[in-house]
Parts: sequence; structure tokens; C-alpha cells
Amino acid sequence: MQRAKYKELKANKEIISKYTFLTILSLRLVRNLSCFSEGFPTSGNDIPCGFNYALISKCKERRVKNSMFFVLYPLLIALCSMFFAVNSGHTAQKDFYGRIALFPFENLSEDKNAVAFVMPLVRDGLESIGLDVLDEDTLEKFLLKERIRCTGYITKDLALKLGEELNVKTVFIGSINSFYSGENPRIGFSARLVDSLTGDIIWADHASATGDDFTGILGLGTITIIDALAVKVIGKLHSSLTLSLPNKEMESTYRIAVMPFQNNSRVKDAGIAVTYMFIVELFKNKRFIPVEYGEVRRLVVDLRVKEKGELDLKKTAAISGASGVDGIIVGTVEKFSEGEGAMPPEASVNARLIDAHKDRLLWSDSNDTKGDDNIFVFDMGRMNAAETVAYKAVSNLVKEMGKTTWR
Repeated sequence: MQRAKYKELKANKEIISKYTFLTILSLRLVRNLSCFSEGFPTSGNDIPCGFNYALISKCKERRVKNSMFFVLYPLLIALCSMFFAVNSGHTAQKDFYGRIALFPFENLSEDKNAVAFVMPLVRDGLESIGLDVLDEDTLEKFLLKERIRCTGYITKDLALKLGEELNVKTVFIGSINSFYSGENPRIGFSARLVDSLTGDIIWADHASATGDDFTGILGLGTITIIDALAVKVIGKLHSSLTLSLPNKEMESTYRIAVMPFQNNSRVKDAGIAVTYMFIVELFKNKRFIPVEYGEVRRLVVDLRVKEKGELDLKKTAAISGASGVDGIIVGTVEKFSEGEGAMPPEASVNARLIDAHKDRLLWSDSNDTKGDDNIFVFDMGRMNAAETVAYKAVSNLVKEMGKTTWR
């Protein structure tokens, strides 16, 4: 099923490539034609049977009376071609993703109004790039009928039912990891797009920022209100919804289940936030295929896994058999701090990878990252939020895990 997705993707990309070719061709044609705006050279040697260098040289010596027209005309052609290319891209995206069910994001922030503020912006962003989003009333009735309380993840069975009953092809789910509207506002999301037929993740990304992240030279550019910051970050999240999947060789990838992380920090939902970050980074890594967290959550309930951050090796076989995974990740969030005064934000995460087929520990590591780790000049490279720092820590861990040799 996933290979079929790649073939469909390739066909869509070829459509866009044709429009790109037309754009380039139009620009070259108009550039050459503009040379002959006052007529062709009349000498026998200069009769054109192609654009030779002598002919072009003579054309350049002539002055085109309506020079402004020939400056604007290529630009007009280019803009028109780009318009058709963009619209073709939007059409291809719409066909690829189909009708999307946009689930209300899971609110992991401390602001109870975050979901009501964010979701209209997320919907507007999806629709602005030409995607077909299921109307809210229809989705709400479905969620009430199915008694769905948490919308931050989805099971394979529910995704399939959603697709069959509401003609939905994909489900857009996510979490609001941080939302602060005070001085130096901050906001962050993790999001995934799930195929309603297979339950597989077909896109995942993370985006976060603070107002200070946009401060430039002389202190200019700082964003001071949450509204403007939210638009920026959501725009960044949606910009990665391109028609491209990670370059993965299906025969050499490993299917991974991420168990809920134990949270030893002082931030209430740091454990689940980091869990979602791991899923995003695994999706981006060419060696791994993460299982949608809704399926993992179902297994946690069915197998009565009580402890977070740990896993009885006796249950790995059951998890592997039920989900078809090759590996299971467990871990702990030790620190998730925004920092105060001169102290930078900091995150400390440890993780372990269990071979689900052999019931043994395959890899383990920890990462402690601070907001000032990557500063190189004039505070450039500083990370101003705990979420950004935590995501960097997770990215480092997954990168190292990708070097593991499976035996």
C-alpha cells in the first residue's frame, strides 16, 4: 500500500515538472523573440535558421522602442506560468491527500483556550493551499457518536471507519505542545497526517518558535503578540505539506512503536510531548517507519502496560505480534525547563530501543541540550524555548539511533 503511495506521488510530481518546464521555455522564447522586435537582419549570411551568435550580436545592437514592454512581458509570462504551476501543485496535493478530517489538536499547554485559538488558523492554512477539509459539524457528530475523547491520536479501525462513513482519505492530527501569550510569546506543534485506509503516517512534522526568535540586527523584527507568532509557526508547519515522502528503501527500514515516555520533569505533559516528537523524527529518518500513536495507545490499554518509560520484556512479543513492529522505544524526560534570567532553557531525555523479535536491548542513549549550545555570534543560534531544545535533543537521539546495527 505504501509503495502505491510512492507511485502516485511520482505521477503528481511529473505534472508539476511539466509546468516548470513551460515556465522556463516561455522565458527563453520571449527573450529570443525580443531581439527581433524591429525585424530580421536582411543580409544573406544573417538569414536565421536558428539563433546563432552572429545574429544575436546584431540584434543586441538594435534598440527596441518599447523596451518597457519587453521587460514586463517575460515577467508576465513567468507569473502566468507560475500561477498555473502553483494551481496544478495544489490540485495534485488535493488529489493526493483527498478529503482531510482535521481533528482538534490535543492541548498539552497550560492555556485552556489554546485549542479554540489555534484550530481556525490551522484550518485556514490547510484550505489556503487548496486542500479539502471536512466541515467541523460533520466531524463533531462523528466524534460524539464514536465517543472519542482524545483527538491527539487515532487507531487504525477508527481511521478506516472515518474514511468509509465520511469519504475521508486522510486524518490530520496533532498536539499543541506550548502556548504562551505573555511577554516573549511562544507556541509549538507536532502534527501527523494518517491514511484512513491503512492507518499509516504519510506526513509528520514539528514547528515551534518564540517572539524573540525573529529578533534581528538592532533588535528589529521581534514578534510581541501571539496572533502574529501563531500565523508564522502554523505557516511553517503547513509549508512542509509538500508532495514528497522521505526517501526510504522499504526493504531496509524498521517499523517502530514509541511507548509513552515517563515524565520526571516539572512540566505536566512533557512526556507525551516528547513521545510525539520522537514519532515525527522517526518519520523523517530514512531507516524507520513509526507506528501511529493511536495504535500504540490501544496496545497499552489492551496489554495493561501500567508503567511509562519501562517495558516488561515478556510483553514485547505480544506488542510485536499485534502491531508487526521490529523495535520498541521507551524512555524518560528528566528535564524540561524554560530557564530563568541568565539560565537558558534545557531539556534532558533518555531513550532505549528494544529489539521486538529477540526481546533484547538494542540501543540506549541520553541527551542533555541547552538553549545556548549552538550560539556562534551575537546570540545567533540561541534556542529560546524548552520545546525547541527538547526537539533538538530528540533529533540528536534519533540520529544516533539510526546508526544502530540490527543483528
